[in-house]
Amino acid sequence: MTDNTPSRVLPLALFLFLFSVYLLTYSSQFHSSDGLAMFATAESLARRGEWDADQIRWMGLGQGIIGEDGHLYIRKGIGVSLLALPLVWLGLITPIWGAATTTLIFNALVTAATGALVLRYLQVLGYADGVALVAGLIFGLATPAWPYAKTFFSDPLAGLCLVVAALALLHFRRSGRSISAFLAGLALAVAVAARYANAVLIPLYALLLFNYQTSNRKSQATDHKSLISNLTSRDWRAWVAFGAPLVVTAIALAYYNLARYGDPLNTGYLPEESFNAIWWQGIAGMLVGPGRGLILYAPVLLISLAAAPAFFRQHRAEAALAWAIIIVHVLLYGKWFMWHGGYAWGPRFIVPTLSFFVIAMAPAIERAKEPGWWRRGLLVLAGLSVLIQILGLSVHFELFQTRLLDTGLPLFAPITFFAPRYSPLIGQFQFLRPEYLDFVWISEGQVDWPLLAALIVAVLFSGWWLWKAGRRDTRPATNLPIFHSSILPALLIVAATVWLLARAHALQPDDLSDAVSALNADTTTADVVITGTPDESVAFADLYTGRADVLGLSAGSPFDADTADVLAKTVEKHPRVWWLPNWLPPQDIELERWLMGHGYRAQERTFGRQRLALFYFPPQPLVEADVGTSFGDAIILDHAAIASTAQPGGVLPVALHWVAKQPVPENYHVFVHLLNAEGDRVAQSDNQPALWTRPTSSWAPGEHIEDRHALALPADLPPGVYTLIAGVYLPGDGERLLTESGEAFVVLGNAQIGE
Repeated sequence: MTDNTPSRVLPLALFLFLFSVYLLTYSSQFHSSDGLAMFATAESLARRGEWDADQIRWMGLGQGIIGEDGHLYIRKGIGVSLLALPLVWLGLITPIWGAATTTLIFNALVTAATGALVLRYLQVLGYADGVALVAGLIFGLATPAWPYAKTFFSDPLAGLCLVVAALALLHFRRSGRSISAFLAGLALAVAVAARYANAVLIPLYALLLFNYQTSNRKSQATDHKSLISNLTSRDWRAWVAFGAPLVVTAIALAYYNLARYGDPLNTGYLPEESFNAIWWQGIAGMLVGPGRGLILYAPVLLISLAAAPAFFRQHRAEAALAWAIIIVHVLLYGKWFMWHGGYAWGPRFIVPTLSFFVIAMAPAIERAKEPGWWRRGLLVLAGLSVLIQILGLSVHFELFQTRLLDTGLPLFAPITFFAPRYSPLIGQFQFLRPEYLDFVWISEGQVDWPLLAALIVAVLFSGWWLWKAGRRDTRPATNLPIFHSSILPALLIVAATVWLLARAHALQPDDLSDAVSALNADTTTADVVITGTPDESVAFADLYTGRADVLGLSAGSPFDADTADVLAKTVEKHPRVWWLPNWLPPQDIELERWLMGHGYRAQERTFGRQRLALFYFPPQPLVEADVGTSFGDAIILDHAAIASTAQPGGVLPVALHWVAKQPVPENYHVFVHLLNAEGDRVAQSDNQPALWTRPTSSWAPGEHIEDRHALALPADLPPGVYTLIAGVYLPGDGERLLTESGEAFVVLGNAQIGE
């Protein structure tokens, strides 16, 4: 006899299968500034326990605004950042992984879980396991859910939360337990935390909760008055349970806004980021436009429209919720100023509704069990939809979007969303070449065959277990053997994940990797790291395991008053500043010239084309000392400023102020030595004046030149009083210029090292 009890193993089997597929198509790069911004917040929380996103300060107001404390805070919801924290932390503590690349499996997990819950939802509605399984597979592989599983957008998490809330209320209908109402409210609270606009969906779920309460009590009520009495006297607990997490989240978000911006209602969105689009264009563009139209990006969803009447007849309340969520999304985001979602694949803002499209498709899937045109239509549309998703996820969609700019059209020009010749569905094909493929197992056209084989094996074994779980008529008592059979595919998936993330981490640039390794060894929590390469922000985040503050600026951007103000506040807080610039020389980077002019460069190291410098900003003013000593006939050391104290392992700053009496034809070097009581040199600085930016041959008579030096002190330097001397020499033969008294150097003063 066949047992019609739904298999509780099947959702787990589908989750593992979808996750293994998503690992196969995983990418180690963020596909949007949205994702990078949410990751930056999660990274700050994991590293330092702070909420800012100063690592991407170079974005300006692109993803956030400056808070009352001068730090950058993103305007995106905090939900994704908070839930991704375990992955960020795992990437930080695992030697062969990185924080950024590990975080990028977040939506693979979320989307696989959503597919499993679609299956479970249909099981609870009473559909056969086979129907529910096909629906879960369609969601996971034949809709834009698959391409978005490799991104770090908030849309997949919002979609998961909406399904969880619907499933929790479905359990409430059956059991009447308040815990189910609480889980629904909690899921909606997370959805709102992920994206504020999801708050408009709360009334839809509240109406469904009321509907379920009403239907549960009707059979117990003898008249209208007794129905109201039941609802008010017995079901208030469910409403408290449903509303409590929503109220708590609302208060938390208000406090979060207050702490950042001084206003509980200020979410960080700019005035121009509003619902001001031409409504019909947004709606048409999201549904049928060749640029972003949902029906073109997932033709299989046409079956949902055909199945809508049957689904309404069978499950009126659930159908009302599903289609209400879809309609609200279309109407709401059709009016949003960027209804198309920016750099994205298909209609990004509709992604949270994809699970409800598929749920509404269930009667058609059930009918397709029998041979006929329903089955053929489903197979054709599903197959076409799968191919479209593969097209979208194989190549970073930014490539084609950027290529459109070469046509001379403005970014996101309306015509690009409505003229077929500008559709990514056509333009994406030109990038289907090995060098453009967006998978970790292929880099610069070179395939990592062992890794690819491991990923395919994981897919095959998880697919085998899914097939096995789907075929078996499982009673609850017989679930155990099938569960045990999941161990092998689960272990293979874990092994593939470890290998995949290690490979992604190892793909970072060698020069940058070597430089960041030095940072990992030398930075402290009191330091700050300033990065000047926005293009390498993700690589740096993946490589850096320290806990120092990170300030992300752009070495190539014009130096403005805001940048100067940010730097001034940063160096006031952090005496030691590590500078990781791009490949340009210091004299061509205004930002670095500011650091050299206001601080003291204690060290500079080069790793291939990557430079790394440490600047010291003394917390106390230096002690001025008149010198008035001439070196040769042309150079005068007018005065100096030195730090009177320093600590072993620290930095001793010295500022020399030179004056040229007459033109100097040669390029002399300046040395500053720290001598112990025996006259032995224990630390030194040796370079052309002003860190090689003002060679002596460039000095004009009467010109004053400030020449900053920083002596890195050995960590084992014994405490005591040390002597500072300075001199000038020719680098070719080492011959020193003598002072007017015939000395080869001048004594600047003494410094107390240690206690």
